[in-house]
Amino acid sequence: MSKTATAPAAKRRRRTAAARVLGSKGGEAKPYTPYKAPDSALSVATVKLLYALSEGPIVGPIDGRRSIKLNGTPLISPDGSENFPGTIWDFRSGTVDQEHIAGFPAIESEASQGLPVELKSDNAWTHAITDQQLSAVRVRLSWPQIWQVKTNGDQIGYRIDYAIDLSVNGGSYQTVLSATLNDKGTTEYERTHRIDLPEGFTSALVRVRRLTPNRNDSNFADLMRVKGLTEVIDKKLRYPNLALGGLQFDAKQFQDTPKASFLMRGRIVQVPSNYDPQTRTYTGDWNGTFKLAYTNNPVWVWRDLLLHRRYGLGRRITADMVDHWTLYEIGRYCDVMVPDGKGGVQPRMTTNVYIQDSIEGYALLSDLASVFRGSSCWNGSQVTMVADIPGNEDGYVFTRSNIVGEFEYVAAAYPDRHTRAKVAWDNPENEFKTQPAPVTNDELIGVLGHRMLDISRFGCTVEGEAIRHGIWALKSEQYEEWSISFTTGMEGRNVEPGQIICVADELFSGRANGGRISAATKRVITLDIDAEVHEEDRLILNLPSGKSEGRIVKSVSGRLVTVMADYSELPEAECSWSVESADLAVMRFRVQTIEPQGLHQFKIAATQHEPLKYQAIDTGARIDPQPTSVIPPGVMPPPANIGIEARSIVSQGISVTSMRITWDAVPGAIAYNVEWRKDSGNWIRLPRTGNLGADVEGIYSGRYVARVSSVNAMDVTSIWGASQEVVLTGKVGLPPAVAFLSTTSELFGIGIKWGFPAGAEDTQRTELWYGPANDLSVATKLADLAYPQADYRMQQLLAGATLFFWARLVDRTGNVGPFYPVANGVIGQASSEGRPILDLIAGQVGDTELAKEIMDQIDLISGSGPGSVNDRLEQAKQELEDLIDQVTDALAYDPAKPYTAGQIVRQGQYLYQAIKAVPVDTPPPAAEFWFNMGTIAETTQAMALQIQQNKASIETVDGKVTAQASALQSLQASWREDDGEGDLSDALHNWDAAAKFAQQVKVQASDNLAMVERATSLDAAVGQNKAALTTLEQVVATDKLATAERIDQLKGEVDDNSAAVQTVSQSLVDTTKAIASQSTTLEAIAGGGRDGTDEGDLASALSEWKNKAAIQITAKAQADTDGKLSTMWAVKMQVNQNGQYVAA
Repeated sequence: MSKTATAPAAKRRRRTAAARVLGSKGGEAKPYTPYKAPDSALSVATVKLLYALSEGPIVGPIDGRRSIKLNGTPLISPDGSENFPGTIWDFRSGTVDQEHIAGFPAIESEASQGLPVELKSDNAWTHAITDQQLSAVRVRLSWPQIWQVKTNGDQIGYRIDYAIDLSVNGGSYQTVLSATLNDKGTTEYERTHRIDLPEGFTSALVRVRRLTPNRNDSNFADLMRVKGLTEVIDKKLRYPNLALGGLQFDAKQFQDTPKASFLMRGRIVQVPSNYDPQTRTYTGDWNGTFKLAYTNNPVWVWRDLLLHRRYGLGRRITADMVDHWTLYEIGRYCDVMVPDGKGGVQPRMTTNVYIQDSIEGYALLSDLASVFRGSSCWNGSQVTMVADIPGNEDGYVFTRSNIVGEFEYVAAAYPDRHTRAKVAWDNPENEFKTQPAPVTNDELIGVLGHRMLDISRFGCTVEGEAIRHGIWALKSEQYEEWSISFTTGMEGRNVEPGQIICVADELFSGRANGGRISAATKRVITLDIDAEVHEEDRLILNLPSGKSEGRIVKSVSGRLVTVMADYSELPEAECSWSVESADLAVMRFRVQTIEPQGLHQFKIAATQHEPLKYQAIDTGARIDPQPTSVIPPGVMPPPANIGIEARSIVSQGISVTSMRITWDAVPGAIAYNVEWRKDSGNWIRLPRTGNLGADVEGIYSGRYVARVSSVNAMDVTSIWGASQEVVLTGKVGLPPAVAFLSTTSELFGIGIKWGFPAGAEDTQRTELWYGPANDLSVATKLADLAYPQADYRMQQLLAGATLFFWARLVDRTGNVGPFYPVANGVIGQASSEGRPILDLIAGQVGDTELAKEIMDQIDLISGSGPGSVNDRLEQAKQELEDLIDQVTDALAYDPAKPYTAGQIVRQGQYLYQAIKAVPVDTPPPAAEFWFNMGTIAETTQAMALQIQQNKASIETVDGKVTAQASALQSLQASWREDDGEGDLSDALHNWDAAAKFAQQVKVQASDNLAMVERATSLDAAVGQNKAALTTLEQVVATDKLATAERIDQLKGEVDDNSAAVQTVSQSLVDTTKAIASQSTTLEAIAGGGRDGTDEGDLASALSEWKNKAAIQITAKAQADTDGKLSTMWAVKMQVNQNGQYVAA
């Protein structure tokens, strides 16, 4: 093997000039080719990054190194391969006793302010150091390129001298480093120098000087930069209680420090001892103790932030100051699995958030509590949580008998009610980028219009959860519009914030539905007043212990009410009661605040609570609230003096009769509903209006009646006020039928025309109907066409498609005329003649230079001459077969024979290729000399072959380095009927059945050329029946253009029938134009006879058949930088049947 060594650029010998030959007819001397030295300035640097991930301990990356990304690319791809080879990842979960990460023996911090900066010979760079803990600094220098061009054009290396000085404690500068760069590089090159600092220094200055003057000449690339400075403290640190991630990788893989991202499971927190975070289940009763585990249940994350002493409020709030039982109930509610809207289920509420900044404690806890629709408060002795979740619906009863003063109600303001919501959430499928989840309350849009509510969902990474939160917000505004406040006595101590209470206010509900009991047993209650109580109603009592319970009523006798089950404790006299029936429910509110008011009094503020909304939020169930009042709504009087009159107006030059409806204003009305009818027909509603009149244009003669109702601001509607029946003269009859309807056959379509008769001037539109059968009852509307359009083209139909058509007119008042024709539809048929298609193609392809170019390309597809597709495919396939034959014909290894590199031998069932010259008596499988390239198993009846061959070379010709490599892979299986006379010598021939696969890949690269070519062949044959697929692919890129080409050929033969498909796809892009082209050939042959040989290309192989059908399609698109655009498309179709040839 020959070895070529290249001298460094600085020591390269000058070549001897070629001698010139003089003569009377001599040619010119060969021009000198400048030499370009190879790059010798190659950066070899390792980047070490230590990340403080989180307070520990944490679980860590979800899927190992697949969860670590650099600039958005994971370290490990889904197929298991490394995207950044050689990258080292270390992880520490943040325990107290964790070990330090190897490879990080120091604390390092890079100072990037003002860097990078160019370093010039007349201007040194200086950096001041004041941190006395530093052990050293590392100065990182870079050169974007380093080379020089000599006068003869040679590009070689260049030398730059520089120095680094250090001044300590204000002293003079001392040179601590003198260095030289004497190399050549066309890409960025970096160097790092460590400058140790003396112990006990108070201040220091680092100075970097360039000693070699700047050339400022285009023949020199000598730009030098100070790119970075890293401050170093030499110490191995464990960082207890801090989760760490360490990354080490080759710096040449990135131009700058990459952005790292980590998909992790975070903090391990305290959770209830009976809780399984993996399955989100709670086993048995909870004893109040905790264990450590990872969870994204927002309740237990909230508790961790509240109590942790290091990063939470744990130094001010202890565990015994927290209402854990309320948190437990809310936590269980969050873990319930609900539909995700996509056919699966998901936890009701989760939180996945990375808190990176210091945040005011209460604000952060409030944000986190909003995840489970909660808010924290102090109940007098503990921190408790108020959350909008289902609770005890038999809440503590308040009536007018146990409050001081009155109930004060406040309804939600109009601007505070919304009909649409846009909930922001972080999509993990899109790099956790924030995107909106839209939610709409269609029920309210018609009343309130479009009123948008923007919500930012904290820590939300689940779309279904974001949508549920938006539904919760809109449903709460719709069904919980009331707020209440009142003052009570000592009974205020029996309720807490977040608790549901029942309010029975007879002034609001319209009848007495609450009071105090006079006497009671556990099942029979004596009420203090006569009340409307029925069987199956629900009686809710406040019990002496301060809780409330409800029971179903069994029977009623006067004031004695018997319930179906005992109350859990004996009610006492003066306890409050409330009754809930099918037609009147008590109003439920959720307590928000409780404020002491003097001695033994408390003021309670609460918001309305609708228990039915939770199923609507989770499953989309319909909400049908029970009535909370039997008071009829306020009554609006109907409008008076409703009148009707006919008017004649001119619209677009046409006189049209209209009906004018008028009425008097109603006090308090903001809008009116208007309806009219003709000849006792159906009522027709007009749009709601705020005016005192409405018009109906284009009326027909007949008897008309109008009615109007008034609407107030509370959407209370009056009864209808009607007009007297009035006979108006207008247009008579329905719209007429169209004057005519006709169709014409068109290429791949049907043209339709119709006419308007006299008296159809008020036509609004024409309806076209069609169907495949002559049956109007099953016809489909084709189009609504505005007057006066009178033609329509139905396109994209199959040739010869037959349809039936009808038409009718609709006037401006919505009256619909009769169909035309009445019975049988007008038949229409798309053209089925071939001549228009042939004429169309011939006219576009036959007479232009463009046609010649396309036809030339078609000829290259089906032809067999040089440069044709068949010729190129045959060359590629022949090269594959020659390589395979070289392997399969290999002789058995001869120990007495030496072998040269590349020779192939057999040894048993294995095939070996010589790697280099092999001396005698060195049999396979000696790895130093032989490469195992496959196996071959054969008998006189069967053969199985598997081979693999790889080649690589690097050549230098006239100073140009070219790297080439190729790979061959082949599989082959064959069988034949053994007559007992065969031998292994012809085991590769005359097979009755054979299956072959072969693939060769070639790659080549030089300074201005990169090329990849792959040829693939699949062949299967049983007797004379054959199938083959051949593919040739090639991509080429140079410093001036880029091309890509793919050729696919499919063939099949059975007896005298054959079929072939061939496709050629090409793209070419250079500095002035971009071209894309594709050509396809389809050929099918049946019957006839040919000579039976297998030789010849696609065109000649099909030329002998009697019956043949073929289609060839060529398309090309070109765009030039000068603005010129061109496209071309051509089709060539031919049929050869019984000696008759037709072509287009």
